[in-house]
Amino acid sequence: MEQLPPLLDAPLKTAPEVEGRVAGFAGAAAAAGLRKDGRVDLALIAADKPVPVAGVFTTNKLPAAPVQVCRKHVASGYARAILANSGGANAATGGPGIEACLRTCRAVAAELGCDPHQILPCSTGVIGQLLDAGKVEAVAPALAAGLAAGGVKAAAGAIMTTDAFRKMARAEALVHGKKVAVLGLAKGAGMIRPDMATMLAFVLTDAAASPEALRSIIGAIAEQSFNRASVDGDTSTNDTLLMLASGKAGNPEMSPGDPELASLQAAATRVCQELAAMLVADGEGAGHLIRVRVTGASGVEQARSTCYAVAHSPLCKTAFAGRDPNWGRLFSTAGAEAGRRGWPFAPERFNLWIGESHIARDGLFTGGAAEERAAAVMKRNRYEIRLDLGLGEGEFWVLTSDLDHEYIKINADYRS
Repeated sequence: MEQLPPLLDAPLKTAPEVEGRVAGFAGAAAAAGLRKDGRVDLALIAADKPVPVAGVFTTNKLPAAPVQVCRKHVASGYARAILANSGGANAATGGPGIEACLRTCRAVAAELGCDPHQILPCSTGVIGQLLDAGKVEAVAPALAAGLAAGGVKAAAGAIMTTDAFRKMARAEALVHGKKVAVLGLAKGAGMIRPDMATMLAFVLTDAAASPEALRSIIGAIAEQSFNRASVDGDTSTNDTLLMLASGKAGNPEMSPGDPELASLQAAATRVCQELAAMLVADGEGAGHLIRVRVTGASGVEQARSTCYAVAHSPLCKTAFAGRDPNWGRLFSTAGAEAGRRGWPFAPERFNLWIGESHIARDGLFTGGAAEERAAAVMKRNRYEIRLDLGLGEGEFWVLTSDLDHEYIKINADYRS
């Protein structure tokens, strides 16, 4: 059985404080004037020297300019710094968008004394808005001068858009007898269904691992975390997950196939699962974080499609918002998805739990007492729904949120 992500025992719009330092990395933030509100909007995370890197990016066929540039720069396997801005996605901006990215990379590289191809650009904000490279160039000297070991936390704040809180998570692992740290930071609250992977996530570790080793694990890390998170079913033009390894922990450098790499992968997966839970818990207007789990499917693909059918259904998501244990909607959604996809479906084998309440057994309602227990579960801000299809061994899970009036308000006014 797969490791389930933590639902985190905390109010939805908050996150626990974590140690924001990882040996070999420094961070800084500045207000470049890219945002209308004057907040800090530019983040820099830099390594002491070029370090191994791997990344995964949006599957959207309209990749933003920074995604196009970052992909090329990541391909070398080594990077010196991440340069990320909020206040504009620099997506659907054509050649000028690419040139703006390259200008900012050159400006920061000049301050760090490295090759511009070692700078990884990332952007988030309104699609169609060209990045003002001149504003980034103007603050690049101060941004680089402000780099500090404790500055990664400030960088995490600079990439926030509609986020209600700064998202950071940390884990440790033992690799070749050496303790290694993994720190992750992310942003995102709406337009969330990463599919890789408006989401940015950066994972920093002091472990020593080759670029090939990082490439061999980053896809599985994304699949077990960000690729299971959905607020509204929309995949952004800018989604980016980057993983950098400074090597400062002093372990022998890991290569693909090294059995010790599993420990680093497990720690990074835990970090990214916590970040994914934070993204959904911070879903625009969300009042609930729900783990939708499907078991007993004919195969993994049926479990996956059924999970997403429930996670994206406006009827189900509005029931979650209303704290309504409308088990029939969930049953119907599973049956409808089976009909659309041609999956097998046996209503008489269907079972459903909302939290601890077994509200449907063998396709039939279990009664008022179970409904009352389910209604009490749905008053919590975090809970699990499990649908068992009684067909086989396939299982899958996703994290989703509810849908209420606040989501509409936020997105209707997003550019105002």
